[in-house]
Amino acid sequence: MHATSRKVKRQREYLTLASQHYAHLTPSQKAITRHQIEEVEFIPSHGKTDTKILLGRQLFIAKEMRSLETTQKQLVLPYELCIILADENLNPLEGELWLFCTVSGEWFHLPKDEIAGGNWLFSQVPPGYAPYRVYGEAEGYFDPELPEHQAMSEDEIRAYRYHKLLLLVESEIIYPNGEGDLSELKTTNELHWVMVLSEDTILYPPDETYPWGHFEGNYVFKTWYPWGEGADLYTFTNPLYAAQHIYHLTIHYLIGKDAGPGGHIRTILKTHGQTHYGDYFLPSYGLIWMEKDYPLNPATGKEWTKHEVNSLQAGIAMDKEGGLGRFICDRTYIELHYL
Repeated sequence: MHATSRKVKRQREYLTLASQHYAHLTPSQKAITRHQIEEVEFIPSHGKTDTKILLGRQLFIAKEMRSLETTQKQLVLPYELCIILADENLNPLEGELWLFCTVSGEWFHLPKDEIAGGNWLFSQVPPGYAPYRVYGEAEGYFDPELPEHQAMSEDEIRAYRYHKLLLLVESEIIYPNGEGDLSELKTTNELHWVMVLSEDTILYPPDETYPWGHFEGNYVFKTWYPWGEGADLYTFTNPLYAAQHIYHLTIHYLIGKDAGPGGHIRTILKTHGQTHYGDYFLPSYGLIWMEKDYPLNPATGKEWTKHEVNSLQAGIAMDKEGGLGRFICDRTYIELHYL
C-alpha cells in the first residue's frame, strides 16, 4: 500500500546497504556475528513499542539499518589484524602473542586465534581504544619491546604486521655517545666522549724531552693543576637486549699513568639524579684495563631496569698530585650482564 512512499524507499535503501556490508565481512567476522544475540525494539504498527530477539545476520542488518537511520553512517566494526610472531629475519616463530588495548583506563587483552605457525589473528580489535600494545614469547627468545614502553596509535596498530623477537644473549656492550653533566677533565680534542670511544693511545717511555714519558692518541686526562679531583660523565647508547633480566653492569675503563707523581682514579655514575663514586684506585706506570661492578643500582638498592640503563651517565674521576705528568683515560664502555 505504501510502495511509493519515501520512508519505505529509504528503508529499502538501508536494507540494501546493510546486506552489502554483511556480505563483505570476512569469514571470521561473520562467525563472530553468527553467535551474537540481542533484543531489538520495533513498532509493529501505530501502537506501542515491542521487542524482538534477533541473532546473527538479522541482528547485524537491524543494527546497521538503525545506524543508517540515526547517524547516516554504517556500523563501525572491529578491525581484523593478523600479526606474525617472527625472529629478526621475519621467520615465523612458534610461541604466544598478545594484543592489548585500553578499556576505561585499564589494559585489556584481545581474543585471538593462531591460524598458522606464528600467525595470530585478532578479529575483535576495537577502534578508538588507543594506545595499543603487543607482547610475544617464544622459547629461546625474548621480546625487546616491553608492553609498558609501547603506545601505538590506531593507525600504527592497523599497519603492524610483524612482531620481532630476539635470541637470548649473555651480555651486551653499550658505548659513550655524548657529554654528560660533568666535563671537568682535559682532552686532546674538543668532544670528551669521543676521546674515550676507541683504544688508540700509546705511552712512550721517559726520554730527555719528556722525563716522565708521554702519551700519543685521543684521551681525557688530569694534571696537577687545577688542584682537586675532576670528573667526566658520558651518556651511552641505549641497549637493544635490556628487556632481558639485567643481573649487573660493569664499567670497563682503560687508564694510563706516566712516570710522574701519583694520584688516584675512580669510577663515577649518575642515576636517578644522584652521583655515585666507586673505590679509589692508585695506578702505577703504564696502561691498564680496570673494571667496576655494579650488581644493583646504587640509588635504589635494587636490580637495574631498562629505563635506568637508558638514562644512565657514567665516567671517570681523577685526582693528580703535584708535579708534572698525567693521568689519562683512553677508553670506557659498559657491559650489561643478562644470564
